Amino acid sequence: MRDTKLSHEDFRKEIHKVARELIQEFTKQLFERLMLEEREMYLEENVHTKGNGYYERNLITPQGEIKGLKVPRTRDGNFRPALLPPPRQKAMIDIGELITLLFVAGVSTRKINKILETWYGIHYSPSSIARLTKVTEEEIERWRNRPLEETYLFIFVDATFLSIRRGATAKEPVYVVMGIRKDWTREILSFYVFAGGESAFLWREIANDLYRRGVRKVEMFIGDGLSGLEEALREIFPGADFQHCVVHHMRNCLKGVRKRDREGLAEDMKKIFRAKNREEAYKELMELKEKWGSKYPSVIKSTERNFHCLTAFMKYPEGIRRFIYSTNSIERRMKEIKRRTKVIEQFPWEGSVLKLLYYLLKEENDRLRSRTLPCKDEWEKFVKSRGNEVAAGRHT
Repeated sequence: MRDTKLSHEDFRKEIHKVARELIQEFTKQLFERLMLEEREMYLEENVHTKGNGYYERNLITPQGEIKGLKVPRTRDGNFRPALLPPPRQKAMIDIGELITLLFVAGVSTRKINKILETWYGIHYSPSSIARLTKVTEEEIERWRNRPLEETYLFIFVDATFLSIRRGATAKEPVYVVMGIRKDWTREILSFYVFAGGESAFLWREIANDLYRRGVRKVEMFIGDGLSGLEEALREIFPGADFQHCVVHHMRNCLKGVRKRDREGLAEDMKKIFRAKNREEAYKELMELKEKWGSKYPSVIKSTERNFHCLTAFMKYPEGIRRFIYSTNSIERRMKEIKRRTKVIEQFPWEGSVLKLLYYLLKEENDRLRSRTLPCKDEWEKFVKSRGNEVAAGRHT
């Protein structure tokens, strides 16, 4: 007779398999219960519509893929479960993050408690939730106005758009400023919400704020070439260089290029920014002009006009260039803001945006300050060979 006993390893695997299936089923039930509860809350606030059954989709979780998750619908088609991630993204929910996101989205403390009971089977009193989410305006302003270092080697400026309700709802720019310190750690310097879009006045406000908080010396600013940005920064920090983000420039140039030409033109443009120095870069630009100038004159004109700012990074050692030729370093933070706010279709007031940005960026700042970029030795050699320190700014 064949021995049907399981080995210890097979038994362990079988137990893990059964446990994983049980956890997946439990997680599936929790998600479905939570989404039904969300729909009930939606229907209470939108009495013109009714429930309309459900559709099925799969959900990726740390425990594996859950198949056939039943997602409730409404007749008006506008209901989207706030905690359900987009397809192909993993569902990972932290209680603290969940409470904060719901709170800044305008969900009442009683409704948050109802969600927690449904989702986790735990109870928080409304007063406890209020204490957990209590981030005062004074605390936010204290962090945004904290004293900064006198010197930052490089400062990145970027913006993203979030929907904010001020009577009517509109997408408004949110600005984030990040600096590289002399010890080659990074720091989130501040964030700004200005109604009314981008303008030279707003950039000047940001530059003035940095100066007011103690910044006096900046080697170079890196931004995406938005109108008035370079001029406003140079007004307050005239000794600083400005690097126009290469990635943004190429992206904007290629928008008007025919699909069949896009790859070839992009490769030829990259030769400019891979050059060892500005002299070689200019030769590559002339070759680009000869090859593509008659077909895409606007691309050549834009690159010629911005050549100085597009190649400012080339005065620095090659080991440093990859960190400063574009705004990619800060763009990753902006994408994280967009990802973490995706569950919030619109912010009910400006204060809710400030609270969430504070929550996300202070957390990110703590992480950045603990990591050092591998450039310190190369930078010190460069400064020594150059014979001077970072140029000082001047307030005007």
